[in-house]
Amino acid sequence: MRSRYKLIFFIIAIGVCYQEYMSYEDSKTYLPEGTFVDMSGTQIYTEIVGQGDVTIVFDAGMMDTSYVWKSVVDEVSKFAQTFVYDRAGLGFSDKSPNPRDSTQVVEELHAILEKREISGPIILVGHSYGGLNMQLYAKTYPEYIVGLVLVDSAHPNQANVLAKENALFSFVKKASMWAAPIGVPRLYLSFNKSREKALKSTTKHQYTSLKESTNFEASARHVKNVVKTLGDLPIVVIAKNHSSGVTMGSTKQIREWAKLQESFLLLSENARIVFSENRQHNIHQAQPELVTEAINQLVEAL
Repeated sequence: MRSRYKLIFFIIAIGVCYQEYMSYEDSKTYLPEGTFVDMSGTQIYTEIVGQGDVTIVFDAGMMDTSYVWKSVVDEVSKFAQTFVYDRAGLGFSDKSPNPRDSTQVVEELHAILEKREISGPIILVGHSYGGLNMQLYAKTYPEYIVGLVLVDSAHPNQANVLAKENALFSFVKKASMWAAPIGVPRLYLSFNKSREKALKSTTKHQYTSLKESTNFEASARHVKNVVKTLGDLPIVVIAKNHSSGVTMGSTKQIREWAKLQESFLLLSENARIVFSENRQHNIHQAQPELVTEAINQLVEAL
């Protein structure tokens, strides 16, 4: 029994050393290129690229960093000013003592934009969980918002419609994230995206992602209660797969997700939807041209 405990302790010690060494190497290899904004002692990473009368503000999905928008930003910055940032605790940003839910995220983002002197006009772009945040932002601070792009956005009612995640898979996923101090996430994160792997493998990033995930249902309930309509705000919904009206080869899960995406059209009198015809949830990475075109059309319509 004693030898078993020694082996466990040895494995944990090796994992801690591995994680600390790799984190140190990553910090020297992948340096921030943007500007940090101080939020009551918490340093938030921001980056502004391009010029123009309109600013495109991006918010990434859960467990993602601002870097996932690079392909889109590279193109959009040719005709507009772009703003990306890492939510507190993610990527280059410091962890925050504040709750990690959509209400807090929106308040922080608003304060960050003010500190970066971005007042408008603004087009909001959000992917997945970031889409949930951007819906709430558009409702809370509508003054300078002139457009909204939802990229396969999370839906406030999805927990009541979609099948629950497999309990065992959910446990294993969370356990692996809790094991970040001994380097477990480094064993399964993408090996062909070294920068993304480096930024996501930190204990800070993994634990913040767990907090956002834990608070997701509360965030969704709040958005559902607050965001009933966005008036006539121009909205483009970009959804994976195809319309709920297409049934050949579709699973129930695919059709239900399409229905949720189509229901976003009820948020505004001026909304339209584009289906990617592909299964990737990360449309902004798999088909960045769809997101770029949607943003360009909103800018040209101003």
